[in-house]
Amino acid sequence: MDPSAKNTESISRDHVVPEDYPGLITITGGKWTTYRSMAEDAVNAAVRSGNLKPANGCLTDNLHIVGGYGWGPASFTVLAQNYKRMKKTYGGKVIPGAMDSAVSNHLSHAYGTLAEQVASIAQNEGLGKRLAHGYPFLEAEVAYCARHEYCESAVDFIARRCRLAFLDTDAAGRALTRIVEILASEHKWDKARKKVELQKGKDFITAVVPTGANIECALVKLYAAVANHLVLFGTNASAKFRHHDKRAES
Repeated sequence: MDPSAKNTESISRDHVVPEDYPGLITITGGKWTTYRSMAEDAVNAAVRSGNLKPANGCLTDNLHIVGGYGWGPASFTVLAQNYKRMKKTYGGKVIPGAMDSAVSNHLSHAYGTLAEQVASIAQNEGLGKRLAHGYPFLEAEVAYCARHEYCESAVDFIARRCRLAFLDTDAAGRALTRIVEILASEHKWDKARKKVELQKGKDFITAVVPTGANIECALVKLYAAVANHLVLFGTNASAKFRHHDKRAES
């Protein structure tokens, strides 16, 4: 592995925990999403090296990440029953909308028990509108991520918070202006910063699916549709919560 190489595709995503010298434990490789496995292996190596006698084994398998405690497959029903999506029309009027199963399922699986905080923003601050037709992502998520998840840019949101840029570049492009507006309100951006964020977002979306890559885009959309179908029918085995993996209204 060349540490000076600009292309990181060849860098190992696996991790290794060698003991090059007695008592010197090194961990190399790995990735953010396996940090707990990496930590477990590193600590276990230190225990073996130091001939330590811990009172118990590793606890990480039984620890929930943020939003996991108290969550269950039926948690989305709490959102559907107790919250409304208050949406601002293009004329500025706020109207109520149902917290339908697609949206409530998405929020529950993405934020766990913290989904009620997002639903509360959608209801109480008039940010209940979908960011993109056909997708369950809400305006309220932009505000929530800015306030609680250190979301500092439009690209951050469309690429890493909701991943709309990878699901549907056309939808991401239509949602971009509104996403920038909400982030600007949260972070007090001036006109210059808003312009920069909008352009960076457009550049990122263009880079994700270059001109002519229509087949790839279609496959991504198909995958998104299948994934959404699985979530709706409760067969999504990879339900995730935040650690911490949107402009016409449907």
